[in-house]
Amino acid sequence: MFLRRIHPRTNVVAVSLALAIVGAAVAGCDPATQPRSAGVTTTPAAEATEFSTGEASFLEEIRINDAALPGKSAKELVTAGYATCEHLRDGVSVLDETSAVEQTYRFDQGPLFVSAATTNLCPDFVP
Repeated sequence: MFLRRIHPRTNVVAVSLALAIVGAAVAGCDPATQPRSAGVTTTPAAEATEFSTGEASFLEEIRINDAALPGKSAKELVTAGYATCEHLRDGVSVLDETSAVEQTYRFDQGPLFVSAATTNLCPDFVP
């Protein structure tokens, strides 16, 4: 009787684990590594044709730092990055832009996002 109870539970655990691994593979993630930001799952080949070198570097830095804006596609991330550059060129301070990004997109990685933008999308910007 004891063995009959374990087998169904073991099967449920095994199936759940298998589904989690398959789901992660379908989503483009390796469950053994850190989480990847949503919307930044384009392949390097796709990025090479769709984005400039600076834009691809920006997206890579965002992915590595897990600092993507919630729910935004790669194109939307690049657009927001360029908007950050424009705000800074128009005289908004780095601190104010960081706060604005965090409030607008409701996430806490503003410093990483602004840094990635200034490094890769507007490297000529000097605070």
